[in-house]
Amino acid sequence: MYKRFFSVWLFFIAGGFWLTSAAQTNVDGYISNSFYFTNQSEAERVTGFSNLKFRNENHSGWWTQRYLLDYALIAGGTTGYIIGKGITPSWDARVGPSFDPNNPAAIFGDDTFSEPYLEHGEGETVPEYWIHRLLIGFGGALITMEGLEWRGNGGSAHHFHNTIIGYAETVALTAAVTELSKPFFGRLRPDFRERALRFHCPDSPPSAIEPFCDGYRELPLDEDPDEAQKLYNDGRKSFISGHSSHSFNLFGYASLVIGGRYVWGEGATSRSRRAGLAGQAVMMGSAFYITSSRIRDGRHHLSDVIVGSLIGTGIANLSYWTRFDREGTPRWRSSEKRRDAEGTASDFSVNPWVTPYGSAGVQAKITF
Repeated sequence: MYKRFFSVWLFFIAGGFWLTSAAQTNVDGYISNSFYFTNQSEAERVTGFSNLKFRNENHSGWWTQRYLLDYALIAGGTTGYIIGKGITPSWDARVGPSFDPNNPAAIFGDDTFSEPYLEHGEGETVPEYWIHRLLIGFGGALITMEGLEWRGNGGSAHHFHNTIIGYAETVALTAAVTELSKPFFGRLRPDFRERALRFHCPDSPPSAIEPFCDGYRELPLDEDPDEAQKLYNDGRKSFISGHSSHSFNLFGYASLVIGGRYVWGEGATSRSRRAGLAGQAVMMGSAFYITSSRIRDGRHHLSDVIVGSLIGTGIANLSYWTRFDREGTPRWRSSEKRRDAEGTASDFSVNPWVTPYGSAGVQAKITF
């Protein structure tokens, strides 16, 4: 499953980078950030040295080195997701009771873990692959919406890039937090009793489990032993709920983007507000529906979905509000406009330096 997720991200991120990179070359009056050498009095006193200076020469160019951190977070989040998917939970649960095959009565006799097991992708209300489809669908919808705004002069390359990179970052970080939390906490799912019996009973069950095997000896968890092992291990990955974290993350971020564009943004109208609020209501209602289905399907405890929802919502808000202000304008663009209005440009310089006593060093200067 992680291979599908990783392939989607490679396509999605590469496409976004290509679009925004191509847009840079067509921005009128764009001058890229550059390094160049100048001579100053300090440098003249050090033979063979020049002053290396970096300057934002023209604020009409929207790309900045700050975006490198975003790219790193996307790559790190994707890596964390892949690593988390491959970790087998320990038998010592950090949330809730642990399962001991040699003393199963404590778990098998607890109604908390006696929910019926629904086949993956068949009996579930919202199978996991639907989350991946939502991931692709919302990414495409955001690209389309921002592209139309850009084409209609209601957007910009800067706004497009911030929206898409923000989406990629919030999903990647949520995926990493979710998948690394599951094996770390090792909480048993509500359907763990049936998973354990269908895993152990068909083939030489431990003596302590044997008395509970009636009705499960001919009902393996899966015909493929490796797949059965994966499903059994997945029974110890209840906390946190991935459906909850991802649904509130996806729908939450999309709702914020729509809000910044059509509800509270500077270009919002009474008509766009009504449409935007309706869209937000549908999306957040969908998030609640997906989350509640995980409890009905016996996949998660109530606290799993509550914490997952809070994490997804928190990351979505953090990703959006660090990029956009209350008017829906990219923050770095609005700060650059304020600096331009004040006649102040950002500047970073590194200079060779010689003290009056003859010792040499380096002098760094930042203006913002």
